[in-house]
Amino acid sequence: MMLPLKKAGRFAIDLLFPPRCIFCENIVPPGRQVCPKCARKINHNTCGLTSVQADGKKIPCAFLYSYKGIVRDSILQFKFHGKKTNASWYAEQLAEKIKTAFPDARFEVVTSVPLSKNRMRERGYNQSELIAMPLANFLHIPYAECLRRIEENRIQHFLGKKARAENVRGAYLPFGLMAFGKCVLLIDDIITTGATLAECSSMLFLGGAKSVYCAVVAHSEFNSVEKKQTL
Repeated sequence: MMLPLKKAGRFAIDLLFPPRCIFCENIVPPGRQVCPKCARKINHNTCGLTSVQADGKKIPCAFLYSYKGIVRDSILQFKFHGKKTNASWYAEQLAEKIKTAFPDARFEVVTSVPLSKNRMRERGYNQSELIAMPLANFLHIPYAECLRRIEENRIQHFLGKKARAENVRGAYLPFGLMAFGKCVLLIDDIITTGATLAECSSMLFLGGAKSVYCAVVAHSEFNSVEKKQTL
């Protein structure tokens, strides 16, 4: 059986330019993005479901891994150091997780947590959008910008639980009509306290969303506050 054209093309490119493991940078066989050693490590990592509260509703959130070890390192490289190629692998793995976590959900649009204009200018890309767009393709669902960030607040990574909730309050607004009357899948890279996803979910409901589900790559503990020197 012939490989789909897109996969065959990627396989050919991998033969010419051998891919490297997104976790350890070792060369991996064509068509793969993770080496066997790292695959064993992440397979022992925790995946599951959590939730956030928005507008009196319990919003379920699926996650792939705990935010620790090689997963944490890979996300930091992706988020702060320009390793954008990690996004496609996160998206593919997360798409499979979503299918099993929400088997009865009928998603109609995928969206992502937006960045502020200044943060976008500094980083050059929205890491959540880079995950959400290919994920939408894997799930055969349209991607749309349904939210806008209107406040330039502090980085959530460096704040505690209470400060995170205050930091994102009023930071977002609904954008466009793509969420109106639809079941929306909201994507972010990490969930810690859930403050960002809760605020964004509220804004999606304000924009007319019928229901909201969330999914992230990693789940971090409430007391996990990054120090700038560790990024």
